[in-house]
Amino acid sequence: MADTLCKFANANVVGCPKTIDNDLLGTHYTFGFWSSTQLASNAMDNLTTTARSHQRVFVVEIMGRDAGFLTMYSGISAGADIILIPETPFDLELDIIDVLKKRANAGYKYHIIATSEGAYPKLESLNRDFKTISKETLDKLPKDTYGNPLLVKLNISKIIVDELNLREDLKSEFQKNGVDFECRSVVLGHTMRAGTPNCYDRVLGLRFGLAAMKLVLSKDFGYMVSLQGTKIEKVPLAEGVKKKYLTFDNDKMELRDLLVKIRYLSKGKKNHSI
Repeated sequence: MADTLCKFANANVVGCPKTIDNDLLGTHYTFGFWSSTQLASNAMDNLTTTARSHQRVFVVEIMGRDAGFLTMYSGISAGADIILIPETPFDLELDIIDVLKKRANAGYKYHIIATSEGAYPKLESLNRDFKTISKETLDKLPKDTYGNPLLVKLNISKIIVDELNLREDLKSEFQKNGVDFECRSVVLGHTMRAGTPNCYDRVLGLRFGLAAMKLVLSKDFGYMVSLQGTKIEKVPLAEGVKKKYLTFDNDKMELRDLLVKIRYLSKGKKNHSI
């Protein structure tokens, strides 16, 4: 909108990158992102206490329709056992069922699955593994202005829970290891937009505000202030407002996949206390 006003209405516009999703290409981080990430991480930390004491599987749905920054960062921070994001469609059998079975056989008695609200299954897995939804379900979803299905309307955390509850083979694997299978979903939703900002976001917001005011005073319109490394720079609005996603060469992707493996390989059968 800011770029459109600047281009077609000759409006004097200077942008500040404010979104908790951190999905703007023109800046390394937006203010609000780290506060929301911390909130989601804390929520999963708190759920871990309940999950451990009641030996449960929790599927935690985190905001992020198109980009998985919030889920990836908070999931890694909180030690989530499975992390699902929109950028990498998941395979129910390989990415969830098999992992939970391996963790159960390794002696783990509770599990946290972090999922973006916009995460969705691969078409092959959708056709092969799912009982509660189908491709027709996706086709009937409301569409955005570009004709893409609004995957957030799926309520993916509930769907995952419903699918897991139908898997007798998974329940049997848990029971074989002395655990009664119980799975719950938790949707953090708009609580992630609330609360007190952390110190980093407070300072970053002030730095952005100062840089934006300097642009206004110098009549340097049509730009967005941007964090590049540790410095505040300016980038053209047209470039800055483009969408940003987690890419496959991102080290967070590698870290996520390695942590999933470590969490069911590193624990021996001798210690079942965790």
